[in-house]
Parts: sequence; structure tokens; C-alpha cells
Amino acid sequence: MDGNSSTGDEPRRIEVDPDDVRVVVSHTYAYGTPPPTAGEPLPFLRRHRAKVAVAITVVEAVALGLSGIGFLRSVVLLLLAATLAIVLHVVSTRRAPYTVRQLTWILAVSQILALLFPFLVIGGVIAIAIVLAFVILAGLVILFGDRR
Repeated sequence: MDGNSSTGDEPRRIEVDPDDVRVVVSHTYAYGTPPPTAGEPLPFLRRHRAKVAVAITVVEAVALGLSGIGFLRSVVLLLLAATLAIVLHVVSTRRAPYTVRQLTWILAVSQILALLFPFLVIGGVIAIAIVLAFVILAGLVILFGDRR
């Protein structure tokens, strides 16, 4: 053996000269400026921004559903709001502070989800109708196939 390996007979002791040690701290951030420390209230927005966006979407969908304006007008209104929110987020991404970036992200995502909500509901109703049609057809096939 080369003298550097341990045979398991005796414990080895490693001595390190403090002058030979260099401590390097490395940080990476997704944005240009570092996020605030965990003691500040601002990381709440980053951790919970998807939940806040979904909550805003639900409230907005209920408000639009109860408002009495037509479906086409509400879709056009949501499309306009989503476009403005996305443009605001893209424009303010590089120049705005951390909190503003998180708020514009929440606004943009909530508007996109609110725009998709009516189409998802319509798609769900269509999917349920298709499943019910297949169940009815399967029931008819079973009933007409009985030759007793």
C-alpha cells in the first residue's frame, strides 16, 4: 500500500493548518437582486404566490359569474386584463424591486387563470356529457344484448 490508506488497525488523525484553509460562500439567486432574508415578511409572497393567485382567481370568477355581464363581454374583459398584467410583469421584471416583481407575477397569473376558468368549466361540462353519453350507450347495448 502507499501509506495513505488505512488498514483499519488504528484510527488516523488528520491535521489541518488554518493558514491553508479558505472558506468560500456561494449564493445563487433566480433574480438579479438577492431576495430578502427569512426574518423579513417579504418571502411570504414568494412562498405563497401561487396560492394567492388561485384565491384571487376564484374570487374574480365568482364576481364575474354574479355580475350579470355576458359571457363574451367577460371573456373580452379578462383577455384585456390578462394582457395588461403580462405586459406589466414583463416590463417591470428587470427594473422593479423584489416585492413589485412578486405582486406583478401574482396579478398576471391570476388574470390568466381567470381567463382560462370559463373554458375549463365548459370543457369539464363537455367531458361529463361525453362520459354520460357513453354510459347511456353502454346501458342500451347491455339491455338490447340480453337474449333471455
